[in-house]
Amino acid sequence: MLSWGAAGGRVLRWANGRVPTRGFRASPRARIAMPSWVIDRYGSNDVLRFTREMMFPIIHFPNEVIIKVHAASLNPIDLSMRSGYGATALNMKRDPLKLKVGETEFPLTLGRDVSGVVMECGLGVSYFKPGDEVWAAIPPWKQGTLSEFVVASGNEVSFKPKCLSHTEAAALPYVGLTAWSALNQVGGLNQSNCSGKRILILGASGGVGTFAVQLMKAWDAHVTAVCSHDASTLVKNLGADDVIDYKSGNLEEQLKTLP
Repeated sequence: MLSWGAAGGRVLRWANGRVPTRGFRASPRARIAMPSWVIDRYGSNDVLRFTREMMFPIIHFPNEVIIKVHAASLNPIDLSMRSGYGATALNMKRDPLKLKVGETEFPLTLGRDVSGVVMECGLGVSYFKPGDEVWAAIPPWKQGTLSEFVVASGNEVSFKPKCLSHTEAAALPYVGLTAWSALNQVGGLNQSNCSGKRILILGASGGVGTFAVQLMKAWDAHVTAVCSHDASTLVKNLGADDVIDYKSGNLEEQLKTLP
């Protein structure tokens, strides 16, 4: 079922609130197939299909882990990918040498966020072990997280904060990394240089925006948030110092009136 997560994203959990328990040694069949939500072509919502016959993920590289999914979330990029967004570029990333002649990306599993438990580790993984609770953001060229199990590289995975449930944790990784990469990697902002700086955040009430507001406030910046009037209370509660309704007039003129 879908429920609301901490960052306002839609989070997927199995109908009974947890993933059905199934040991790796239950049967040979248990190792080759698993339930997943997939698409077989690009299009609208009607291309989404539930199957119990998705191929079980395999560790191909020594730094990979297999995660048993307890919760996964949907992001706008999943809706875009369902419609074919970035298909050519992502296929080049999946097969840069064009070795898979006649093969396609389908069936394709969507979902970028996951919170779950490590089930199996590659030979080069020393920082995780089976049973560890983790969260991860899976790159868009890989099979996604709307499955019972997903494989991820070790550098895409981190320990889940103990203070968060799996549902809460699954709402955060992709938007969190998107916000952090924009502010830190592109903007050059970090915990040591933000104090007193005035930061303008557009789209402050979205998944990435709400995370960006909180991150900047945690780093002691002065945040001016731009959103609709309906979302102003939410953004204020997240810590924004000033909130501007982008529908109420010229944005530049409104910024000039701020102290």
